[in-house]
Amino acid sequence: MQGIDKEKIAKIIEENTGEKYNAFSKKKQDRMDKRNAEIKATIAKLKEDDLERLWKEVDERTSVLEASRELSRHCVHIDMDAFFAAVEMRDEPRLRTIPMAVGSFPMLTVSEASKA
Repeated sequence: MQGIDKEKIAKIIEENTGEKYNAFSKKKQDRMDKRNAEIKATIAKLKEDDLERLWKEVDERTSVLEASRELSRHCVHIDMDAFFAAVEMRDEPRLRTIPMAVGSFPMLTVSEASKA
């Protein structure tokens, strides 16, 4: 994604999100940060022999899960960002020739016009 001004994109996204969304996002990020800190503190307390025992337990559980896996069914995940961008371009033809993005900042889908 060379030539894309990430700061400009971040500014546009920020300008187009409301206070409730920003508060929700901050709360969600704070929860994740707290959980990460708790996990890191737990890891720091572990001793080498604890780690060896835990890895052995993980390997045993993995073996049990692998043996019981059901592989006769399939699950398909379809990412719809490009679909929604195409619908917007269909409804608003002017969007076909200008840079546009769909999604949130960490995972943006951009139009071909913005890649040029």
